[in-house]
Amino acid sequence: MKILHKIISKMTEFEKFTHDRGGEFTTDETLQAGYDRHAKHKRGALITENEFIVEAGECYDIETLKAVYATLTKFVTEKKLDAAEVYKYARFGWCLRNPEAIVAYEESRDSWIVSNCFTQVTDDKAVVEINAEWGFEASRIKIIGTPYYDASDYQFIRFDCVGTSWLWKNSSLYQVYNSK
Repeated sequence: MKILHKIISKMTEFEKFTHDRGGEFTTDETLQAGYDRHAKHKRGALITENEFIVEAGECYDIETLKAVYATLTKFVTEKKLDAAEVYKYARFGWCLRNPEAIVAYEESRDSWIVSNCFTQVTDDKAVVEINAEWGFEASRIKIIGTPYYDASDYQFIRFDCVGTSWLWKNSSLYQVYNSK
């Protein structure tokens, strides 16, 4: 393990990228373009709409990707999302088939939490999951908006319970700062 760590620590960022993702690209040009998108993300820069579409891949509808990108960049402009995060939505396939799933809630003054999951579930399923995970009394949970639950570690469910507003996102529970 120490030898591997030593080897990796001596690699350039491009070599690390090539090691991790090089097999995804068919030409040196597409590899370099992929690295350039990754490097933008690492610098905290916003990728372009075209870069977003390419990073997401060919299995998504282009018009839907444009709608997702527009929603994300609106959140960047409103300072609800960091520009670098836009890359992650494309890279990891977050909400790429459902731009309506991208919503934001304020967790503290000027700190926002934005959804990165998109599988809609019923309010009843959301209540059951909240009760099982956090122990809130099921009869007192009121789901706000559309609940999303992709897996045991990816969820975005806004709810009220006994006068307090909560948001469950990706295994963490937040009290909603401004529930208006």
